[in-house]
Amino acid sequence: MKKFLLVLFFLALVMMGTAPLPGETLESGGADSPDPGTFPIKVDFHTPRNFGFHIGDEIPLTVTLEVRKGVILDLVNLPHPKDKHGLFEVRGMKVGKRLENHRTVYTVAYRLQCFTPALAVNKVNFPPLHIGYATQEDWNPMESKYRYRDLYSQSFEVFFSRTAPFFGPMKELKGPILDKKGALRGEMAMVAGGLMVLAGLISRPWGFLRKRRKPTPEQPGLTAKDRALKALQEARENCFTYDDHRKRLYFEVNAILRNFLKEVFALPTANRPALEIIGQLKERPEYEELMDLVGRINRVIYEGYPPVDVESIVRQFSGLLQKLDGTLPPAVKDDNPG
Repeated sequence: MKKFLLVLFFLALVMMGTAPLPGETLESGGADSPDPGTFPIKVDFHTPRNFGFHIGDEIPLTVTLEVRKGVILDLVNLPHPKDKHGLFEVRGMKVGKRLENHRTVYTVAYRLQCFTPALAVNKVNFPPLHIGYATQEDWNPMESKYRYRDLYSQSFEVFFSRTAPFFGPMKELKGPILDKKGALRGEMAMVAGGLMVLAGLISRPWGFLRKRRKPTPEQPGLTAKDRALKALQEARENCFTYDDHRKRLYFEVNAILRNFLKEVFALPTANRPALEIIGQLKERPEYEELMDLVGRINRVIYEGYPPVDVESIVRQFSGLLQKLDGTLPPAVKDDNPG
């Protein structure tokens, strides 16, 4: 009989399981383990005031996401600047992150605008936000990435009015704040600007009168040789703007030479070949060199030779101008008088 009672006692222990020791619990997790029935993310919306916005105003809206430890967020689906979310246009967005009570808190600061055409608007609905999240259980070791779940937050109502709203307390309207320092700075700037304008009006006529009274020093007159050398230098600089600058320089040298001979020796150069003009200077010691120069110029201008010796022509012409002193030859023959 005793053996039978002992067997029944042990059988009851096996069916009941192991009894917990004093101070122990049957929960598998620790004291900080979250309740599996609670949601891992808490979403909240906040605006500085719940009334008084007008159509076209810039509306600050802060979205707070309180995330349980071990939860990973994906905020790529949130509306970003220049996006349109419902009836709102996103003008700005700034995301912050901080740790608070073993939880991660994300703050998304939006700047919104709404242009809903209406005569009187009471409220405009800010649609739910699409948030992706994952936990450690959502890790896929085969693909080495998380499998995100979708979460849609609650919507949020923003109140608008033309003059005064019907919801919440209304603050008193205030006029513009008068900045006395700013007004004083503006007046000082206007006075300084007026003085500068007045000084400019006085100084310009005074400077003009001083220039009129100041005697200008007489500049020495340029000789024909100086004018020819200056014209040659300008021709060298200007001819490089043309595609055929080499050939064009030959034409310029020919014109400068004819003007020089006309001014210095009073030779009739109009409608006459250069060789005929030079022929009247046979008594000059530079006659042969002048004939050689004119012949080289004519070969390029009239006979079609390529202008390959431009620099030598310029040097030869410059040397001749230095040699010619401007005196008339002993006898200048004019074959075609008048």
